[in-house]
Amino acid sequence: MKKLTVLLVVFVLGSTQLFALGGSPINAEGELRDHIAVLLKNPEFKFETEELKANIEFTLNKQGEIVVLSVNAEDAHIREYVKSRLNYQRVDAGVSTVGTKIFRISLKILNGEQRI
Repeated sequence: MKKLTVLLVVFVLGSTQLFALGGSPINAEGELRDHIAVLLKNPEFKFETEELKANIEFTLNKQGEIVVLSVNAEDAHIREYVKSRLNYQRVDAGVSTVGTKIFRISLKILNGEQRI
């Protein structure tokens, strides 16, 4: 009976740790996406096409800053715009705990509005 009680306590403690670690990275990545959307809001340049697209690769450094690795876009204005708005911008402390991984997001700017 004593072994069963110990096993039950270990199971309860282990399962609470498992569930505590499960949801955090997803929320942090969502917050990071929202933060980037705010930083890229309202571009200052005009463009003639109906939409501009870009694929952005970035990571976070130890200081919690965004480091843009590459911006794949046909228009040079959008490449410079993304780099100038995102590079070395600090993110919230909760978001910067995501770890050292490479993030990839797509950006679409439609004549005055953006979508990430």
